[in-house]
Amino acid sequence: MKSIAIAAVLAIALTGCVSTQVTKATAISDKSICIIDNPEVPVDFRAAFERQIRAKGYQTRIIRSDETCATTTTYEASYGFHWGIYLAAAQLKVFSNGREIGKAVYRAPRADMTKHGRVEGKIEALVAQLLP
Repeated sequence: MKSIAIAAVLAIALTGCVSTQVTKATAISDKSICIIDNPEVPVDFRAAFERQIRAKGYQTRIIRSDETCATTTTYEASYGFHWGIYLAAAQLKVFSNGREIGKAVYRAPRADMTKHGRVEGKIEALVAQLLP
């Protein structure tokens, strides 16, 4: 019985788990956020990110990196394949007048089964913690 418990603890330790780290963006001056387009990330990710920002009551606008807004946000995402495509990592940042005021980071180890599922749900959880 003791060896089964030790094996279970080792299995959990070796597989890792999905991690998120969030610094809430508390200094947002208005209810408008410009999303700086990232053509390296699938448009579906950006669309889900924008929906979740709007769900928090903010107006959004997609802009190029050379445009300016009082409050902007950037996003990065990468996908992996392990028994299907999954969101491997994501990073969302919020800036006020060019200064970073909030950040959310998501990482899913390859061996963690909770990495599978709707990407929008993962973005929703990050935005819920990131934006007031």
